[in-house]
Amino acid sequence: MENLDTLENNSTYQQLRNDILDGSIEPASKLSIAQLSSRYNASAAPVRESLSRLAAEGLVIRKGQRGYWAAPVSVEEFVEVARLREMLEVDAFRQSILHGDLDWEANIAGARHRELTVRRNAEGNYSEHAGELIRENRRFHMALISGCPSKWQLRFISTLYDQSERFRRLSLISLADTRPGGDEHEAMVEAAFARDEEKACALLKAHIEHSNQRVIETLFPERS
Repeated sequence: MENLDTLENNSTYQQLRNDILDGSIEPASKLSIAQLSSRYNASAAPVRESLSRLAAEGLVIRKGQRGYWAAPVSVEEFVEVARLREMLEVDAFRQSILHGDLDWEANIAGARHRELTVRRNAEGNYSEHAGELIRENRRFHMALISGCPSKWQLRFISTLYDQSERFRRLSLISLADTRPGGDEHEAMVEAAFARDEEKACALLKAHIEHSNQRVIETLFPERS
């Protein structure tokens, strides 16, 4: 059973991590231990531990003795993360189609239903529901590749997805109430269930590229 210190550490870490990912804490902002302790009603020790863990994940930057900052966002970082994610995710999707069973298909169908329900509920007010939309989009993509037998590959993809989440959230908020993409998902599901490996992977690759381009056009218009 976890002791109180461990529970406090994990709670503080998760809250801080979520606030960085969803944009509540702006990129490149200074992270004061005192302010974070007050924000999360936690002592300094779990805040320091959380900052160290997030620094190891690349979501926080430590600048020598000057303290911690939320990681900045740059088009170069996004392009690199997006490139690696596309490479690993498309390959994992291919392996899932080859190895996936009925439970894999049911997992995809359930994630697709959740995603469609959240999108309908968010109709006309997408910026306010950005967190939910991104969460369900992630759930759907993870379901697509859940049949991949390589646990290391799935772990790497999850980490890359976390890194790109900050950019997508900021992009979706900036788009205000413009309808986010997602209709391409249905075609991917149909091709996957038909075990049409080449078509399904081509659709996923194009979908990721389109999504990445939208982020770049929204957040970094000078590079689009």
